Amino acid sequence: MNGTATPLISVIVPVFDVAAQIGAAMASLLGQTLTDFEVIVIDDGSTDGSGAVAEAAVAGDARFRFIRQANRGLSGARNAGLALARGAFVAFLDGDDAFEPGFLADLHAAIERESTDWAACAVLLTYPDESESTHPAIHASTGPEAARTIALTDAREVARQFPSAWNKLYRRALFDGLAYPEGSWFEDHEVFWALAARAPALAYVPEPLYRHRRERAGQITGADSDRVFEQLRVLDRLYPLIMASGMTNPHEGYARLATRLVHERALALRDRRRRAQFLTGVVALFERLGVLWSPDWDPEISRGLGLALAGERPLSVVLLGDAQAALPGVLAQTMADFELVVVGRTLPAGLPPDLPVQHLQAPVTLAALADTLQGRWVLLLGAGETLLPDGAMRLVNLGEASKARLAMGGFERSTQGYHDGWTDNTRAGADLDALPVHGGLIPMGARPALFLYPLLANRVIRRDLLAGMQPDLSVPAGIAAVQAVVLSSALAAHKAGYTRLAVAGAPDRPVAVPGLLRARRQIAAFPDEPALPRGWRAVLFLRLVRLRRGWGVLRWPLALALALFARWLSAEQDARADPETPRWVHAALRLFRRAR
Repeated sequence: MNGTATPLISVIVPVFDVAAQIGAAMASLLGQTLTDFEVIVIDDGSTDGSGAVAEAAVAGDARFRFIRQANRGLSGARNAGLALARGAFVAFLDGDDAFEPGFLADLHAAIERESTDWAACAVLLTYPDESESTHPAIHASTGPEAARTIALTDAREVARQFPSAWNKLYRRALFDGLAYPEGSWFEDHEVFWALAARAPALAYVPEPLYRHRRERAGQITGADSDRVFEQLRVLDRLYPLIMASGMTNPHEGYARLATRLVHERALALRDRRRRAQFLTGVVALFERLGVLWSPDWDPEISRGLGLALAGERPLSVVLLGDAQAALPGVLAQTMADFELVVVGRTLPAGLPPDLPVQHLQAPVTLAALADTLQGRWVLLLGAGETLLPDGAMRLVNLGEASKARLAMGGFERSTQGYHDGWTDNTRAGADLDALPVHGGLIPMGARPALFLYPLLANRVIRRDLLAGMQPDLSVPAGIAAVQAVVLSSALAAHKAGYTRLAVAGAPDRPVAVPGLLRARRQIAAFPDEPALPRGWRAVLFLRLVRLRRGWGVLRWPLALALALFARWLSAEQDARADPETPRWVHAALRLFRRAR
Protein backbone atom coordinates (compact mmCIF):
# COMPACT_ATOMS: atom_id res chain seq x y z
CA MET A 1 0.00 0.00 0.00
CA ASN A 2 1.25 3.53 -0.72
CA GLY A 3 0.38 6.71 1.12
CA THR A 4 -2.61 7.54 -1.11
CA ALA A 5 -4.36 4.18 -1.62
CA THR A 6 -7.32 3.39 0.60
CA PRO A 7 -6.07 1.03 3.33
CA LEU A 8 -7.95 -2.02 4.59
CA ILE A 9 -7.41 -1.08 8.23
CA SER A 10 -6.81 2.20 10.05
CA VAL A 11 -4.91 1.89 13.34
CA ILE A 12 -5.35 4.82 15.72
CA VAL A 13 -2.55 5.36 18.26
CA PRO A 14 -3.22 7.97 20.99
CA VAL A 15 0.07 9.18 22.47
CA PHE A 16 0.62 11.15 25.65
CA ASP A 17 3.94 11.18 27.54
CA VAL A 18 4.93 7.59 26.74
CA ALA A 19 8.36 8.27 25.22
CA ALA A 20 9.83 5.19 26.93
CA GLN A 21 7.20 2.84 25.48
CA ILE A 22 6.12 4.31 22.14
CA GLY A 23 9.06 2.79 20.26
CA ALA A 24 7.85 -0.73 21.11
CA ALA A 25 4.33 0.18 19.98
CA MET A 26 5.63 1.41 16.61
CA ALA A 27 7.84 -1.66 16.20
CA SER A 28 4.84 -3.92 16.78
CA LEU A 29 3.01 -2.19 13.92
CA LEU A 30 5.97 -2.55 11.59
CA GLY A 31 6.00 -6.27 12.42
CA GLN A 32 2.37 -6.99 11.46
CA THR A 33 1.89 -9.94 9.07
CA LEU A 34 -1.02 -8.06 7.45
CA THR A 35 0.54 -4.98 5.87
CA ASP A 36 -2.47 -3.26 4.26
CA PHE A 37 -3.02 -0.64 6.94
CA GLU A 38 -2.50 2.98 7.81
CA VAL A 39 -1.49 4.29 11.21
CA ILE A 40 -2.76 7.60 12.59
CA VAL A 41 -0.62 8.69 15.53
CA ILE A 42 -2.33 11.37 17.60
CA ASP A 43 0.24 13.16 19.76
CA ASP A 44 -2.16 14.51 22.37
CA GLY A 45 -0.07 17.36 23.73
CA SER A 46 2.86 15.24 24.93
CA THR A 47 5.52 17.08 26.91
CA ASP A 48 8.26 14.42 26.72
CA GLY A 49 8.83 14.23 22.97
CA SER A 50 6.74 11.09 22.50
CA GLY A 51 5.62 12.12 19.02
CA ALA A 52 9.17 12.68 17.79
CA VAL A 53 10.24 9.30 19.20
CA ALA A 54 7.34 7.62 17.39
CA GLU A 55 8.13 9.34 14.13
CA ALA A 56 11.79 8.38 14.31
CA ALA A 57 10.88 4.75 15.05
CA VAL A 58 9.08 4.24 11.72
CA ALA A 59 11.75 5.95 9.58
CA GLY A 60 9.47 7.72 7.14
CA ASP A 61 7.14 4.76 6.44
CA ALA A 62 4.35 6.27 4.27
CA ARG A 63 1.66 4.29 6.06
CA PHE A 64 2.15 6.40 9.21
CA ARG A 65 0.59 9.84 9.69
CA PHE A 66 1.41 12.05 12.66
CA ILE A 67 -1.04 14.57 14.09
CA ARG A 68 -0.19 16.87 16.98
CA GLN A 69 -3.01 18.49 18.95
CA ALA A 70 -3.52 20.27 22.24
CA ASN A 71 -4.29 17.81 25.00
CA ARG A 72 -7.88 16.54 24.76
CA GLY A 73 -7.45 13.30 26.70
CA LEU A 74 -7.64 9.72 25.47
CA SER A 75 -11.19 10.08 24.17
CA GLY A 76 -10.35 13.23 22.27
CA ALA A 77 -7.33 11.55 20.68
CA ARG A 78 -9.38 8.55 19.60
CA ASN A 79 -12.11 10.76 18.19
CA ALA A 80 -9.54 12.76 16.23
CA GLY A 81 -8.19 9.52 14.80
CA LEU A 82 -11.66 8.27 13.87
CA ALA A 83 -12.33 11.51 11.97
CA LEU A 84 -9.23 10.91 9.85
CA ALA A 85 -9.51 7.15 9.38
CA ARG A 86 -9.95 5.88 5.82
CA GLY A 87 -9.89 2.10 6.27
CA ALA A 88 -12.88 -0.21 6.09
CA PHE A 89 -11.81 -1.43 9.54
CA VAL A 90 -10.36 0.38 12.52
CA ALA A 91 -8.26 -0.68 15.52
CA PHE A 92 -6.86 1.16 18.52
CA LEU A 93 -3.38 0.77 20.01
CA ASP A 94 -2.52 2.63 23.20
CA GLY A 95 0.88 4.27 23.00
CA ASP A 96 2.35 2.22 25.85
CA ASP A 97 1.06 -1.14 24.55
CA ALA A 98 1.90 -3.36 21.57
CA PHE A 99 0.30 -5.69 19.03
CA GLU A 100 1.52 -9.23 18.53
CA PRO A 101 2.50 -9.84 14.86
CA GLY A 102 -0.78 -11.56 13.96
CA PHE A 103 -3.14 -9.08 15.63
CA LEU A 104 -4.53 -7.41 12.50
CA ALA A 105 -4.45 -10.53 10.31
CA ASP A 106 -6.07 -12.88 12.80
CA LEU A 107 -8.82 -10.50 13.94
CA HIS A 108 -9.65 -9.58 10.35
CA ALA A 109 -9.80 -13.28 9.45
CA ALA A 110 -12.13 -13.92 12.41
CA ILE A 111 -14.51 -11.17 11.26
CA GLU A 112 -14.58 -12.62 7.76
CA ARG A 113 -14.97 -16.19 9.00
CA GLU A 114 -17.76 -15.42 11.51
CA SER A 115 -19.45 -12.72 9.39
CA THR A 116 -19.45 -10.24 12.26
CA ASP A 117 -18.76 -6.53 12.45
CA TRP A 118 -16.08 -6.78 15.10
CA ALA A 119 -13.66 -9.18 16.77
CA ALA A 120 -11.81 -9.37 20.09
CA CYS A 121 -8.82 -11.33 21.34
CA ALA A 122 -7.23 -12.43 24.59
CA VAL A 123 -4.55 -10.17 26.07
CA LEU A 124 -1.04 -10.56 27.43
CA LEU A 125 -0.64 -8.49 30.59
CA THR A 126 2.90 -7.26 31.24
CA TYR A 127 4.17 -5.82 34.52
CA PRO A 128 7.04 -3.54 35.59
CA ASP A 129 9.03 -6.52 36.91
CA GLU A 130 8.84 -8.00 33.37
CA SER A 131 6.50 -10.80 34.45
CA GLU A 132 3.59 -11.67 32.16
CA SER A 133 0.20 -13.31 32.43
CA THR A 134 -2.45 -14.17 29.88
CA HIS A 135 -6.06 -13.12 30.34
CA PRO A 136 -8.85 -14.25 27.99
CA ALA A 137 -10.36 -10.74 28.20
CA ILE A 138 -13.52 -12.47 29.43
CA HIS A 139 -14.29 -12.16 33.13
CA ALA A 140 -15.19 -15.27 35.15
CA SER A 141 -13.66 -17.56 32.53
CA THR A 142 -13.49 -21.10 33.93
CA GLY A 143 -11.04 -22.65 31.49
CA PRO A 144 -9.40 -22.34 28.09
CA GLU A 145 -11.57 -20.34 25.73
CA ALA A 146 -12.25 -21.40 22.13
CA ALA A 147 -12.49 -19.41 18.93
CA ARG A 148 -16.17 -18.69 18.42
CA THR A 149 -18.85 -16.05 18.00
CA ILE A 150 -20.02 -14.55 21.29
CA ALA A 151 -23.68 -13.55 21.30
CA LEU A 152 -24.13 -10.17 22.97
CA THR A 153 -27.90 -10.35 23.31
CA ASP A 154 -27.84 -11.01 27.07
CA ALA A 155 -26.56 -8.12 29.21
CA ARG A 156 -25.00 -10.59 31.65
CA GLU A 157 -22.78 -11.93 28.86
CA VAL A 158 -21.89 -8.43 27.70
CA ALA A 159 -20.78 -7.59 31.26
CA ARG A 160 -18.23 -10.42 31.08
CA GLN A 161 -16.32 -8.94 28.15
CA PHE A 162 -13.40 -6.56 28.45
CA PRO A 163 -14.90 -3.22 27.34
CA SER A 164 -11.50 -1.90 26.28
CA ALA A 165 -11.19 -0.37 22.84
CA TRP A 166 -7.72 -1.77 22.23
CA ASN A 167 -8.05 -5.57 21.97
CA LYS A 168 -10.56 -5.38 19.13
CA LEU A 169 -10.94 -4.78 15.39
CA TYR A 170 -14.10 -3.05 14.13
CA ARG A 171 -15.83 -2.24 10.89
CA ARG A 172 -15.41 1.51 10.81
CA ALA A 173 -19.09 1.97 9.93
CA LEU A 174 -19.95 0.85 13.48
CA PHE A 175 -18.72 4.23 14.73
CA ASP A 176 -21.02 6.28 12.49
CA GLY A 177 -22.61 8.86 14.79
CA LEU A 178 -20.71 7.47 17.79
CA ALA A 179 -17.83 9.12 19.69
CA TYR A 180 -15.90 8.55 22.88
CA PRO A 181 -17.06 10.90 25.68
CA GLU A 182 -14.41 13.58 26.08
CA GLY A 183 -13.44 14.92 29.47
CA SER A 184 -14.32 11.60 31.11
CA TRP A 185 -12.26 8.78 32.56
CA PHE A 186 -13.34 5.15 32.06
CA GLU A 187 -14.51 6.18 28.61
CA ASP A 188 -14.55 2.73 27.02
CA HIS A 189 -17.72 1.49 28.71
CA GLU A 190 -20.35 3.68 27.11
CA VAL A 191 -18.98 3.14 23.61
CA PHE A 192 -18.58 -0.60 24.18
CA TRP A 193 -22.20 -1.07 25.29
CA ALA A 194 -23.46 1.08 22.42
CA LEU A 195 -21.46 -1.07 19.99
CA ALA A 196 -22.77 -4.27 21.59
CA ALA A 197 -26.34 -3.02 21.02
CA ARG A 198 -25.53 -2.20 17.38
CA ALA A 199 -23.59 -5.39 16.63
CA PRO A 200 -24.69 -8.20 18.98
CA ALA A 201 -22.28 -10.79 17.58
CA LEU A 202 -18.56 -10.62 18.44
CA ALA A 203 -15.95 -12.90 16.83
CA TYR A 204 -13.53 -14.13 19.49
CA VAL A 205 -9.89 -15.14 19.05
CA PRO A 206 -8.43 -16.94 22.11
CA GLU A 207 -4.78 -16.19 21.33
CA PRO A 208 -3.31 -13.26 23.35
CA LEU A 209 -2.59 -10.92 20.44
CA TYR A 210 -2.61 -7.65 22.38
CA ARG A 211 0.18 -6.82 24.84
CA HIS A 212 -1.16 -4.51 27.56
CA ARG A 213 1.12 -2.82 30.06
CA ARG A 214 -0.12 -2.79 33.66
CA GLU A 215 0.84 -0.64 36.66
CA ARG A 216 2.60 2.06 34.63
CA ALA A 217 2.72 5.33 36.54
CA GLY A 218 -0.11 7.59 35.41
CA GLN A 219 -2.49 4.87 34.25
CA ILE A 220 -6.12 5.77 34.84
CA THR A 221 -7.25 2.38 36.10
CA GLY A 222 -4.72 2.34 38.94
CA ALA A 223 -5.06 5.94 40.07
CA ASP A 224 -5.85 6.77 43.69
CA SER A 225 -7.28 10.23 43.04
CA ASP A 226 -10.58 12.07 43.13
CA ARG A 227 -11.04 11.14 39.48
CA VAL A 228 -12.29 7.79 40.80
CA PHE A 229 -15.67 9.47 41.37
CA GLU A 230 -15.98 9.72 37.58
CA GLN A 231 -16.69 5.99 37.67
CA LEU A 232 -19.94 6.67 39.49
CA ARG A 233 -20.96 9.24 36.87
CA VAL A 234 -20.16 6.75 34.09
CA LEU A 235 -22.26 4.10 35.83
CA ASP A 236 -25.08 6.61 36.15
CA ARG A 237 -24.98 7.28 32.39
CA LEU A 238 -24.73 3.58 31.56
CA TYR A 239 -27.90 2.60 33.41
CA PRO A 240 -30.46 4.03 30.94
CA LEU A 241 -28.29 2.93 28.00
CA ILE A 242 -28.32 -0.70 29.17
CA MET A 243 -31.99 -0.62 30.14
CA ALA A 244 -32.88 0.59 26.62
CA SER A 245 -30.44 -1.73 24.81
CA GLY A 246 -33.00 -4.42 23.98
CA MET A 247 -30.76 -7.02 25.64
CA THR A 248 -32.23 -9.65 27.92
CA ASN A 249 -31.55 -9.45 31.69
CA PRO A 250 -30.54 -5.78 31.57
CA HIS A 251 -30.90 -5.16 35.30
CA GLU A 252 -28.80 -8.14 36.35
CA GLY A 253 -26.28 -7.35 33.63
CA TYR A 254 -25.96 -3.81 34.94
CA ALA A 255 -25.63 -5.07 38.53
CA ARG A 256 -22.78 -7.38 37.54
CA LEU A 257 -21.05 -4.66 35.59
CA ALA A 258 -21.42 -2.09 38.37
CA THR A 259 -20.17 -4.58 40.98
CA ARG A 260 -17.06 -5.40 38.98
CA LEU A 261 -16.25 -1.77 38.19
CA VAL A 262 -16.65 -0.72 41.83
CA HIS A 263 -14.41 -3.64 42.82
CA GLU A 264 -11.76 -2.59 40.30
CA ARG A 265 -11.75 1.02 41.44
CA ALA A 266 -11.64 0.03 45.11
CA LEU A 267 -8.48 -2.02 44.54
CA ALA A 268 -6.56 1.20 43.87
CA LEU A 269 -8.02 3.29 46.70
CA ARG A 270 -5.59 3.38 49.63
CA ASP A 271 -6.49 6.87 50.89
CA ARG A 272 -9.09 5.95 53.50
CA ARG A 273 -10.93 9.27 53.38
CA ARG A 274 -11.34 9.03 49.64
CA ARG A 275 -12.21 5.34 49.90
CA ALA A 276 -14.96 6.05 52.45
CA GLN A 277 -16.41 8.80 50.25
CA PHE A 278 -16.34 6.54 47.21
CA LEU A 279 -18.11 3.69 49.03
CA THR A 280 -20.72 6.15 50.33
CA GLY A 281 -21.32 7.24 46.73
CA VAL A 282 -21.62 3.61 45.61
CA VAL A 283 -24.22 2.87 48.28
CA ALA A 284 -26.23 5.93 47.25
CA LEU A 285 -26.08 5.01 43.55
CA PHE A 286 -27.07 1.39 44.16
CA GLU A 287 -29.97 2.40 46.40
CA ARG A 288 -31.25 4.97 43.91
CA LEU A 289 -31.16 2.50 41.02
CA GLY A 290 -32.31 -0.52 43.04
CA VAL A 291 -29.08 -2.40 42.33
CA LEU A 292 -27.72 -5.18 44.53
CA TRP A 293 -24.05 -6.02 45.04
CA SER A 294 -23.59 -9.03 42.72
CA PRO A 295 -20.23 -10.81 43.10
CA ASP A 296 -21.36 -14.43 42.79
CA TRP A 297 -20.76 -14.64 39.05
CA ASP A 298 -17.03 -13.84 39.31
CA PRO A 299 -14.80 -15.38 42.02
CA GLU A 300 -12.24 -12.58 41.65
CA ILE A 301 -14.62 -9.87 42.88
CA SER A 302 -14.14 -8.92 46.53
CA ARG A 303 -16.98 -10.18 48.70
CA GLY A 304 -15.40 -8.37 51.62
CA LEU A 305 -16.05 -5.11 49.78
CA GLY A 306 -19.72 -6.08 49.64
CA LEU A 307 -19.71 -6.52 53.42
CA ALA A 308 -18.10 -3.10 53.82
CA LEU A 309 -20.76 -1.53 51.61
CA ALA A 310 -23.39 -3.12 53.86
CA GLY A 311 -21.77 -1.49 56.92
CA GLU A 312 -19.97 -4.57 58.28
CA ARG A 313 -16.22 -4.79 58.74
CA PRO A 314 -15.20 -7.88 56.79
CA LEU A 315 -11.87 -8.71 58.43
CA SER A 316 -9.70 -8.36 61.50
CA VAL A 317 -5.98 -8.97 60.92
CA VAL A 318 -4.20 -9.96 64.14
CA LEU A 319 -0.41 -9.63 64.29
CA LEU A 320 1.43 -11.96 66.67
CA GLY A 321 5.18 -12.06 67.11
CA ASP A 322 7.28 -10.12 64.60
CA ALA A 323 4.64 -7.58 63.69
CA GLN A 324 7.12 -5.23 62.04
CA ALA A 325 8.14 -7.84 59.48
CA ALA A 326 4.52 -8.72 58.67
CA LEU A 327 3.27 -5.14 58.38
CA PRO A 328 4.32 -4.38 54.76
CA GLY A 329 2.41 -7.41 53.49
CA VAL A 330 -0.66 -6.40 55.48
CA LEU A 331 -0.63 -2.83 54.19
CA ALA A 332 -0.22 -4.08 50.60
CA GLN A 333 -3.47 -6.06 50.67
CA THR A 334 -5.77 -5.48 47.71
CA MET A 335 -8.71 -5.74 50.12
CA ALA A 336 -8.23 -2.68 52.30
CA ASP A 337 -11.37 -3.00 54.43
CA PHE A 338 -9.94 -4.46 57.64
CA GLU A 339 -8.96 -3.51 61.16
CA LEU A 340 -5.49 -4.26 62.49
CA VAL A 341 -4.99 -5.80 65.93
CA VAL A 342 -1.48 -6.02 67.41
CA VAL A 343 -0.96 -8.47 70.28
CA GLY A 344 2.32 -7.58 72.00
CA ARG A 345 4.18 -4.99 73.99
CA THR A 346 4.63 -2.35 71.29
CA LEU A 347 3.04 -1.22 68.06
CA PRO A 348 5.08 -1.57 64.87
CA ALA A 349 6.49 1.56 63.25
CA GLY A 350 5.01 2.91 60.03
CA LEU A 351 1.32 2.43 60.77
CA PRO A 352 -0.88 4.70 58.61
CA PRO A 353 -2.53 7.27 60.88
CA ASP A 354 -6.01 6.51 59.54
CA LEU A 355 -5.78 2.70 59.86
CA PRO A 356 -8.09 1.27 62.57
CA VAL A 357 -5.71 -0.35 65.10
CA GLN A 358 -6.26 -2.15 68.41
CA HIS A 359 -3.34 -2.86 70.73
CA LEU A 360 -3.64 -5.82 73.12
CA GLN A 361 -1.17 -7.26 75.61
CA ALA A 362 -0.21 -10.93 75.48
CA PRO A 363 -1.10 -13.58 76.37
CA VAL A 364 -4.72 -13.59 75.26
CA THR A 365 -7.10 -16.46 74.60
CA LEU A 366 -8.88 -16.75 71.29
CA ALA A 367 -12.24 -16.49 73.05
CA ALA A 368 -11.19 -13.22 74.72
CA LEU A 369 -9.79 -11.98 71.42
CA ALA A 370 -13.10 -12.67 69.69
CA ASP A 371 -14.85 -10.34 72.15
CA THR A 372 -12.67 -7.39 71.11
CA LEU A 373 -12.65 -7.83 67.33
CA GLN A 374 -15.01 -6.21 64.84
CA GLY A 375 -14.40 -8.22 61.66
CA ARG A 376 -16.63 -11.04 60.49
CA TRP A 377 -13.46 -12.96 59.62
CA VAL A 378 -10.21 -13.18 61.58
CA LEU A 379 -6.76 -13.67 60.06
CA LEU A 380 -3.95 -14.42 62.50
CA LEU A 381 -0.30 -13.86 61.57
CA GLY A 382 2.34 -15.78 63.52
CA ALA A 383 6.06 -15.10 63.76
CA GLY A 384 7.74 -14.98 60.36
CA GLU A 385 4.43 -15.27 58.45
CA THR A 386 3.32 -12.84 55.76
CA LEU A 387 0.38 -12.27 53.42
CA LEU A 388 0.51 -12.28 49.64
CA PRO A 389 -1.16 -9.17 48.14
CA ASP A 390 -4.43 -10.94 47.23
CA GLY A 391 -4.30 -13.29 50.21
CA ALA A 392 -6.90 -11.69 52.47
CA MET A 393 -9.33 -11.07 49.62
CA ARG A 394 -9.05 -14.64 48.31
CA LEU A 395 -9.60 -16.12 51.76
CA VAL A 396 -12.60 -13.92 52.62
CA ASN A 397 -14.06 -14.60 49.17
CA LEU A 398 -13.66 -18.33 49.72
CA GLY A 399 -15.15 -18.21 53.19
CA GLU A 400 -18.17 -16.24 52.02
CA ALA A 401 -18.69 -18.37 48.91
CA SER A 402 -18.33 -21.72 50.70
CA LYS A 403 -20.50 -20.60 53.64
CA ALA A 404 -18.06 -22.40 55.93
CA ARG A 405 -16.55 -20.87 59.07
CA LEU A 406 -13.02 -21.70 58.01
CA ALA A 407 -11.24 -20.99 54.72
CA MET A 408 -7.64 -21.82 53.89
CA GLY A 409 -5.18 -22.04 51.03
CA GLY A 410 -1.64 -22.81 49.98
CA PHE A 411 1.42 -20.74 50.79
CA GLU A 412 4.91 -19.93 49.53
CA ARG A 413 7.97 -20.82 51.62
CA SER A 414 11.06 -18.62 51.76
CA THR A 415 13.28 -20.78 49.54
CA GLN A 416 11.49 -24.12 49.20
CA GLY A 417 8.59 -22.80 47.14
CA TYR A 418 4.93 -23.70 47.10
CA HIS A 419 3.19 -25.77 49.81
CA ASP A 420 -0.46 -26.82 49.59
CA GLY A 421 -1.13 -26.41 53.35
CA TRP A 422 -1.30 -30.10 54.27
CA THR A 423 1.32 -32.29 55.90
CA ASP A 424 -0.41 -35.20 54.14
CA ASN A 425 -2.89 -34.17 51.47
CA THR A 426 -4.02 -37.77 50.95
CA ARG A 427 -5.82 -37.43 54.30
CA ALA A 428 -7.81 -34.39 53.17
CA GLY A 429 -10.95 -36.45 52.60
CA ALA A 430 -11.53 -34.80 49.21
CA ASP A 431 -9.98 -34.70 45.75
CA LEU A 432 -8.20 -31.38 46.08
CA ASP A 433 -7.14 -31.36 42.43
CA ALA A 434 -10.79 -31.54 41.38
CA LEU A 435 -11.70 -28.30 43.17
CA PRO A 436 -12.06 -25.10 41.15
CA VAL A 437 -8.85 -23.10 41.13
CA HIS A 438 -10.38 -20.41 43.35
CA GLY A 439 -11.46 -23.09 45.81
CA GLY A 440 -14.41 -25.13 46.97
CA LEU A 441 -15.96 -26.74 50.03
CA ILE A 442 -14.43 -29.83 51.67
CA PRO A 443 -15.54 -31.80 54.76
CA MET A 444 -13.31 -31.20 57.76
CA GLY A 445 -13.42 -34.29 59.95
CA ALA A 446 -10.93 -35.30 62.60
CA ARG A 447 -8.45 -36.98 60.27
CA PRO A 448 -8.15 -34.10 57.77
CA ALA A 449 -7.83 -31.65 60.67
CA LEU A 450 -4.93 -33.63 62.09
CA PHE A 451 -2.91 -33.28 58.90
CA LEU A 452 -3.12 -29.52 58.36
CA TYR A 453 0.24 -27.77 58.28
CA PRO A 454 0.81 -25.61 61.40
CA LEU A 455 0.53 -22.13 59.88
CA LEU A 456 -1.86 -19.31 60.71
CA ALA A 457 -1.49 -16.85 57.81
CA ASN A 458 -3.02 -19.16 55.18
CA ARG A 459 -6.47 -19.29 56.80
CA VAL A 460 -9.32 -17.09 57.97
CA ILE A 461 -11.66 -18.09 60.78
CA ARG A 462 -15.16 -16.78 61.40
CA ARG A 463 -15.08 -14.67 64.54
CA ASP A 464 -18.02 -16.54 66.03
CA LEU A 465 -16.00 -19.77 65.77
CA LEU A 466 -13.27 -18.35 68.02
CA ALA A 467 -15.59 -17.97 71.00
CA GLY A 468 -15.26 -21.61 72.09
CA MET A 469 -11.51 -21.92 71.48
CA GLN A 470 -9.06 -21.66 74.38
CA PRO A 471 -5.42 -21.76 73.12
CA ASP A 472 -3.35 -18.93 74.58
CA LEU A 473 -1.69 -16.62 72.07
CA SER A 474 1.66 -15.62 73.49
CA VAL A 475 4.14 -13.43 71.64
CA PRO A 476 5.78 -14.86 69.71
CA ALA A 477 3.15 -17.55 69.25
CA GLY A 478 4.95 -20.89 69.68
CA ILE A 479 4.50 -23.62 67.10
CA ALA A 480 2.50 -25.74 69.56
CA ALA A 481 0.04 -22.86 70.07
CA VAL A 482 -0.18 -22.43 66.28
CA GLN A 483 -0.86 -26.15 65.91
CA ALA A 484 -3.52 -25.94 68.61
CA VAL A 485 -5.31 -23.08 66.81
CA VAL A 486 -5.10 -24.88 63.45
CA LEU A 487 -6.40 -28.15 64.88
CA SER A 488 -9.13 -26.77 67.16
CA SER A 489 -10.53 -24.38 64.51
CA ALA A 490 -10.68 -27.18 61.94
CA LEU A 491 -12.44 -29.53 64.35
CA ALA A 492 -14.96 -26.85 65.32
CA ALA A 493 -15.66 -25.81 61.72
CA HIS A 494 -16.67 -29.31 60.45
CA LYS A 495 -16.20 -28.07 56.88
CA ALA A 496 -13.86 -25.62 55.19
CA GLY A 497 -13.29 -23.70 52.03
CA TYR A 498 -9.99 -24.67 50.44
CA THR A 499 -8.00 -23.29 47.53
CA ARG A 500 -4.73 -24.53 46.09
CA LEU A 501 -3.78 -20.93 45.34
CA ALA A 502 -1.02 -19.51 47.52
CA VAL A 503 -2.37 -16.81 49.84
CA ALA A 504 0.46 -16.41 52.36
CA GLY A 505 4.21 -16.54 52.83
CA ALA A 506 6.12 -18.49 55.47
CA PRO A 507 9.67 -19.39 56.46
CA ASP A 508 10.94 -22.78 55.30
CA ARG A 509 10.50 -24.04 58.84
CA PRO A 510 8.35 -22.54 61.61
CA VAL A 511 10.04 -20.04 63.91
CA ALA A 512 11.18 -21.19 67.38
CA VAL A 513 10.18 -24.85 67.39
CA PRO A 514 10.70 -25.99 71.01
CA GLY A 515 13.14 -28.59 72.22
CA LEU A 516 12.13 -32.22 72.67
CA LEU A 517 11.09 -32.08 76.32
CA ARG A 518 9.25 -28.79 75.96
CA ALA A 519 7.50 -30.00 72.81
CA ARG A 520 6.40 -33.12 74.66
CA ARG A 521 4.99 -31.01 77.51
CA GLN A 522 3.16 -28.72 75.12
CA ILE A 523 1.56 -31.56 73.18
CA ALA A 524 0.61 -33.26 76.45
CA ALA A 525 -1.18 -30.05 77.49
CA PHE A 526 -3.55 -30.21 74.49
CA PRO A 527 -7.11 -30.93 75.66
CA ASP A 528 -8.41 -34.41 74.95
CA GLU A 529 -10.14 -34.68 71.57
CA PRO A 530 -12.21 -37.89 71.50
CA ALA A 531 -12.94 -37.41 67.79
CA LEU A 532 -9.28 -37.67 66.83
CA PRO A 533 -7.80 -41.06 65.86
CA ARG A 534 -5.68 -42.97 68.38
CA GLY A 535 -2.13 -41.80 68.54
CA TRP A 536 -2.89 -38.24 67.44
CA ARG A 537 -0.55 -36.74 70.04
CA ALA A 538 2.28 -38.85 68.63
CA VAL A 539 1.52 -37.49 65.16
CA LEU A 540 1.75 -33.89 66.38
CA PHE A 541 4.85 -34.55 68.48
CA LEU A 542 6.72 -36.23 65.63
CA ARG A 543 5.69 -33.35 63.37
CA LEU A 544 7.39 -30.87 65.68
CA VAL A 545 10.46 -33.10 65.74
CA ARG A 546 10.56 -33.05 61.95
CA LEU A 547 10.12 -29.26 61.75
CA ARG A 548 12.86 -28.59 64.32
CA ARG A 549 16.34 -27.66 63.10
CA GLY A 550 19.29 -29.36 64.76
CA TRP A 551 19.21 -31.91 67.61
CA GLY A 552 21.61 -34.16 65.67
CA VAL A 553 21.12 -37.80 64.70
CA LEU A 554 19.72 -38.81 68.07
CA ARG A 555 16.57 -36.70 67.83
CA TRP A 556 14.40 -39.38 66.29
CA PRO A 557 15.32 -42.23 68.69
CA LEU A 558 14.85 -39.83 71.60
CA ALA A 559 11.53 -38.64 70.21
CA LEU A 560 10.27 -42.21 69.80
CA ALA A 561 11.35 -43.01 73.35
CA LEU A 562 9.56 -39.95 74.73
CA ALA A 563 6.38 -40.77 72.76
CA LEU A 564 6.49 -44.33 74.05
CA PHE A 565 7.07 -43.16 77.62
CA ALA A 566 4.08 -40.81 77.31
CA ARG A 567 1.95 -43.78 76.15
CA TRP A 568 1.16 -42.04 72.88
CA LEU A 569 2.07 -45.17 70.92
CA SER A 570 -0.07 -48.27 71.16
CA ALA A 571 -0.95 -51.41 69.27
CA GLU A 572 -4.32 -49.86 68.46
CA GLN A 573 -2.82 -46.67 67.00
CA ASP A 574 -4.49 -45.87 63.67
CA ALA A 575 -2.95 -42.43 63.08
CA ARG A 576 0.13 -42.32 60.86
CA ALA A 577 3.03 -39.88 60.97
CA ASP A 578 3.46 -37.29 58.24
CA PRO A 579 4.85 -38.69 54.97
CA GLU A 580 7.97 -36.50 55.23
CA THR A 581 8.96 -38.26 58.46
CA PRO A 582 12.02 -40.47 57.76
CA ARG A 583 11.10 -43.86 56.35
CA TRP A 584 12.92 -45.75 59.05
CA VAL A 585 10.78 -44.01 61.67
CA HIS A 586 7.63 -45.19 59.84
CA ALA A 587 9.12 -48.69 59.75
CA ALA A 588 9.90 -48.54 63.48
CA LEU A 589 6.32 -47.49 64.23
CA ARG A 590 4.96 -50.40 62.18
CA LEU A 591 7.24 -52.86 63.99
CA PHE A 592 6.17 -51.44 67.32
CA ARG A 593 2.50 -51.93 66.52
CA ARG A 594 3.10 -55.53 65.45
CA ALA A 595 5.17 -56.28 68.56
CA ARG A 596 2.40 -55.03 70.81
